[in-house]
Amino acid sequence: MRTGLTSLAALCVLVQCACAQARSRAVPFVGCAADGQQGHITPPRGQPKAVDSTNVSVEGIAYYKGDYAPGVFAPSGWRCHVWYGSSGSAVLVTPTPIDTTHSSPAHVLGPAVELSAHFGGTSGRFSVAEYGGYLFPTLLASFIARVKSEGLVPDSEFDPRHFAHDSVTPLGSLVAEFTTPPGLSGIGTAWSLGPSPDPIRGVAVLAGDSAEPDLAIFRLRLGAAKRQLEPILLELNRRCMQAGEPCWGSW
Repeated sequence: MRTGLTSLAALCVLVQCACAQARSRAVPFVGCAADGQQGHITPPRGQPKAVDSTNVSVEGIAYYKGDYAPGVFAPSGWRCHVWYGSSGSAVLVTPTPIDTTHSSPAHVLGPAVELSAHFGGTSGRFSVAEYGGYLFPTLLASFIARVKSEGLVPDSEFDPRHFAHDSVTPLGSLVAEFTTPPGLSGIGTAWSLGPSPDPIRGVAVLAGDSAEPDLAIFRLRLGAAKRQLEPILLELNRRCMQAGEPCWGSW
């Protein structure tokens, strides 16, 4: 009987491993050059990124990563660049060459994917308070009040009416999806993407403690040719953002 049970247990382990392998697929790793406070950094090399492909197709998707920034899933074959500093970092991915001659990119009017990370314990706290006031107003109320009390930035900078055109859907206390409508400004256009005839969709995730919360914001606008990838990229990047370092790795 013991031998039979041992064989059955071994068979169960093999079946579980086979199922896990079936759910996991690898997508190409693409290294991104970076510019910031410590100067220019060449693109890193990395292994293909394992992805839980349960309920999603990863065809036509790659994982883009540069130093001092989190990685992001975006359409394969595109270009990428990272900007980093003490306040946070951002990675931009587009199908066309990216102008890297400035400290931050000019507004992109075409298809693009970006992921920005803002640190609540540094000067990035102003961005956390600005965006968080619309995305997570109740949870971040005390933090926002404390940032305002510093008097370093006009209170008007934190007015949530800046994003009044956006629609927000909470997915939990620490996660929210948003959409910035076509031709209008909002959270979707707050960094490198400019208004265009297509909407900008995104997801925001809070992390860290309540005293110094960090905020990651993913934005995408793919256009008609790649629009079928939008829900897949929202799902993959939301999972990665919620997992944090286990998905991104150290940065």
